Amino acid sequence: MSLVVSSLAFFLASLTSLTYPYFDDYVALSFVIAAAYAYAASRLVKYAIAVTNPAIMIKALVLFWFLTPFLVALPFSYITGLGLIDSYFEMVSGFTGTGLTVLNPSAETPFVNALRASSQWAGEVGALFLTLILAIVFHVSPTGIVSALGKGERVRPSMYNTLIDLILIYLVLTIIPIVYMKLVGMSLYDAIVYTFAALATGGFAPTAGGTADLPFVQQLAVILTCVLGAVNFSVYLNLRYNKVRNALKHPELRLLIASILFYALLLLFVWKRFDAEHLWSALFHSASAVTTSGFQIQDVSKFGESSKYIITVAMIVGASAFSTGGGVKLYRAYVLGKSIMKQIKSLGTPRGYVSTVTVMGKEITSEELTTMLTVVATYLFTMFALALVLTEQLSAHKVKVPSIDVIFEVASAMSGTGLSSGLTAIAPPDVKITLSIAMILGKLEVLPFLFFLYDSLRSLKK
Repeated sequence: MSLVVSSLAFFLASLTSLTYPYFDDYVALSFVIAAAYAYAASRLVKYAIAVTNPAIMIKALVLFWFLTPFLVALPFSYITGLGLIDSYFEMVSGFTGTGLTVLNPSAETPFVNALRASSQWAGEVGALFLTLILAIVFHVSPTGIVSALGKGERVRPSMYNTLIDLILIYLVLTIIPIVYMKLVGMSLYDAIVYTFAALATGGFAPTAGGTADLPFVQQLAVILTCVLGAVNFSVYLNLRYNKVRNALKHPELRLLIASILFYALLLLFVWKRFDAEHLWSALFHSASAVTTSGFQIQDVSKFGESSKYIITVAMIVGASAFSTGGGVKLYRAYVLGKSIMKQIKSLGTPRGYVSTVTVMGKEITSEELTTMLTVVATYLFTMFALALVLTEQLSAHKVKVPSIDVIFEVASAMSGTGLSSGLTAIAPPDVKITLSIAMILGKLEVLPFLFFLYDSLRSLKK
């Protein structure tokens, strides 16, 4: 699984690099690496066995998110001259769709920037192809695999049909932004790189200034692509089957748009500036945080504390369920918010307790609420625990960083956003390792990793 996705990232990077005006010497090497990984994967297929135990699939997928970045980091370290820890950090950030970086993209070759963007596309989108292959080769239902990939919503009776639809739609969603980015003046190379990163809500840009270097119309094209990636797949599924009204009325689509506008208004209120420049900045950074894409047109690290708190909350809540966006998901936050309000209102009633709540026309049972609460509580507890670890690590290195910057960086890592308070740029190696773990745990939504530890320890005890 890791070999196939790694091979895909190198192959896409090679093809993308060929669209650049001059030939990058590493393109040929990349094709060789892609072929070698693909060949190794094909040789290992014969050792495949029918896996029906969900525990094995979950443990394998946890290993996938740790191993895949390492397979790409090894040649990436040779190509860029980065140390292995920095290379691993960069690739974890890539495959998890985060966007935190230790590189100066402007100083790198076209191939390196293409590989960074391709890793985000392969991690967020290309893994869906692999899911279908695994389901066929290993003779297992892809439901558990899809769930662990962060796409855990059955939108059609057959998960196989859902996967085929998903792959087709993501291919279309990849082509469309490339076309309109090219129409607004981008080179084909930049259009592909920005599309790969934006659709995956990843945030890797080919220049140090990123989207800040782009004119307004191109910034609009990039952030629109981020929103496309953060939309619930059900919206596109309805459009695919000509159910336009259902797509436009989808509750999470409305939630996504409302969230972007809400956080933008909060930023404007804090800034107390309402001119066109600040209005666009508020909308852009709000959308970047909500979609967990991480693009920026201003240096977010220089924002005031209030602005950082607003963006932190936006990143934690995140995007729609069943999208490439991260965070605890808008749907969960909305359901829990409705449940809390209903419990508050019920305190004055004779019963004083409500076991179910109706959200978006669907009755959410107490069991479902418990599951959502468990996911959210575990996510938040892990985030603050990692923030504490980072604080102690920085203290040991005698690096003074405000608490909000530490929380901001961890929230950005776990939500897969990539906006930085400036901490990543000065982070010692052990801090980068902790942030890498935060990115992977956020991608897995923590619980599969905890199960991995629990099951592994139980096996050792036996």
